[in-house]
Amino acid sequence: MRTGPQYLQSLDDGRQVFLSGTRVRDVAAHPALAGCARTLANLYDAQARPELQDLLTMEGPSGKRVSLAWMVPKSSADLERRRRMIEHLARQQGGTMGRLPDYVPLIALGLYSARGQLARGAPEWAGNVERYFNTCRDADLLLTHSFADRQIDRSKPSAALNHLQVVSRDSEHLVVRGIKSMATLGPFANEYLVLTPPRAGLAPQQALFFSVPVATPGLRFICRQPFSEGAPADFPLSSRFDEMDAWAVFDDVRIPLSRVFLAENVDVLQAAWRQVNVFAYHHILIRMAVKAELFAGVSSLVAQQLGTSQFERVKEDLADILRHVETLRAFIRAAEADPVLTREGVAMPNPRTLMVAHMHAVEHHPRLQQTLLSLCGQGVLMAPTHAELDSGELQADLEHYLSGGPTAPADRVRLFRLAWDLAGGAFATRQMMFELFNGRDLARNRLQFAQSYDVSTFEQMARRLAGIEPGEEQGR
Repeated sequence: MRTGPQYLQSLDDGRQVFLSGTRVRDVAAHPALAGCARTLANLYDAQARPELQDLLTMEGPSGKRVSLAWMVPKSSADLERRRRMIEHLARQQGGTMGRLPDYVPLIALGLYSARGQLARGAPEWAGNVERYFNTCRDADLLLTHSFADRQIDRSKPSAALNHLQVVSRDSEHLVVRGIKSMATLGPFANEYLVLTPPRAGLAPQQALFFSVPVATPGLRFICRQPFSEGAPADFPLSSRFDEMDAWAVFDDVRIPLSRVFLAENVDVLQAAWRQVNVFAYHHILIRMAVKAELFAGVSSLVAQQLGTSQFERVKEDLADILRHVETLRAFIRAAEADPVLTREGVAMPNPRTLMVAHMHAVEHHPRLQQTLLSLCGQGVLMAPTHAELDSGELQADLEHYLSGGPTAPADRVRLFRLAWDLAGGAFATRQMMFELFNGRDLARNRLQFAQSYDVSTFEQMARRLAGIEPGEEQGR
């Protein structure tokens, strides 16, 4: 397994990362990226700590320790073990990082568990997936991925748009051109896993599953505006956990056929898609439950700080957050306790339960932010910076007027700066957008759920209790 310094060194590979119009020559040292890079390095170092070894790692096929993120679950017990790892890692950032090193291995696991379906398109695709899975596991690589295509005029046919697609091929490569959006963690990853989602009018040349090293010639990452440039004391989350989203631009990039997991086969893509993603939904739900725990903790401390804990409305607000935490936990445990086994014997957390859980989590996430801001009131907007607290001219006034609560003025400021970063600032807005659209948008998931749910047994019960004989209603 890699150490933190080894991970940071791996980022110095000539990758093309652009931020604010300028190429970033050293990702690990750039002021807008260094905080997240250090956070990821610390997670690699954690794997070597003796007290965390059984929680974060496992014995690999060679007998050496590897990350538990690459475990192939065979039972409910394995899924529970994975959950404990995800919970531990997520709690280090309060659930605010959706693309920690333990996430994309679950997309790779989805591909691994769908090898039988991929082989229907081409036997070599299944073999490529297995070799890739084993290589990434043994090398302890950090992966990122993209599903989403850039926003564009949806009234036009998909084939007429410049989505990522195959433009040529030879005996050893596909050549692809186009763009993928929302390559979260792209500047920090070693490998980039690209998967085209099903969509109406999907052209065969746009149906692709493949992976390339981030430093592949012709691949450029164009980052969004960073949210991490404030002082760490004033922005305790964004200064360390801004995982950065980017466009990934492919300029006639050559993809070795050994790295292709599906190409130009829409039928196989549609058949494999749900299985590819189900393990990732397990991770998403666990992380969102951890984030709800953070909202509960910050909300409770704010109420104590303001002396409002005994107000009935405040009690109701805190109870709503706690109910949300326990509801997500119940969903997660139910999905683990009722797994679905693939033909390869891989235990998937129950897909239907995860789908309902994800819809519930997304529906309630905006309420968490709104509730916290409501509990804070003006205090979250007017919290001074630490530079102001340390100012010789202002310090006495601020300490005097911020005193009177259960904690020292400096700790009160720390709490409200955390609340702002979590619920009110640019980082918080990005968090909300990420949760709303991570795993497809809510409206589409609702429609898919309604269309796929078999209600025939419910209808039979209703007919029986109404006294309607089978087929009778059609004849009237």
